[in-house]
Amino acid sequence: MDPSLNEFILTHENIKVPYTGHQYSVNEGRTVLYDERTREMLKALKSQPSLDGKKRQLRYVGSLVADVHRTIMYGGVYMYPQNKNNPLGAIKLLYEAAPIAFLVANGGGQALTGLDPILELVPTSIHDRVPVFFGSEDDTNFCTGFYRASKPIDDPMFTLRRTASIVEYSQQAVLDDDEVEEDGILCAHLPQI
Repeated sequence: MDPSLNEFILTHENIKVPYTGHQYSVNEGRTVLYDERTREMLKALKSQPSLDGKKRQLRYVGSLVADVHRTIMYGGVYMYPQNKNNPLGAIKLLYEAAPIAFLVANGGGQALTGLDPILELVPTSIHDRVPVFFGSEDDTNFCTGFYRASKPIDDPMFTLRRTASIVEYSQQAVLDDDEVEEDGILCAHLPQI
């Protein structure tokens, strides 16, 4: 919003959430309140590189909108998981989680509660609260995998596939505009290496 013109200014056209990123955003000051799965997930985030081969970095300013904006622009994951003080989550479904989930999902990212897509939830009251995981597909799948019956980190094939993907992804050259093939559905296809 430009206050001098009293109008919104489009700064980026067709924003797409990157498939992966190396930043994660969570209030680690609440780690003692998180359940074992969440603590295990945070430990894995710190020890496992992102799909682009980079070491993951914590970026958290404590503002839902600012943190999710950065996640949309650069990839990664923003999360506010349930904790002992908020066993059902802390983010209000109708007027915080759902509007942001709409933006993230329409930008090609994922918006989950840990197991369920936020946009598929049916509220029971105006003040329902939920845990949230917003961001890049790869990063949200990595994080929410710890809430499923079998964690991906325990699967040796997942680790092998992820290791191969990290090596392949890190070897890809930066694309020039000439190398991009548009198909009308996806933004672009990466050239074969």
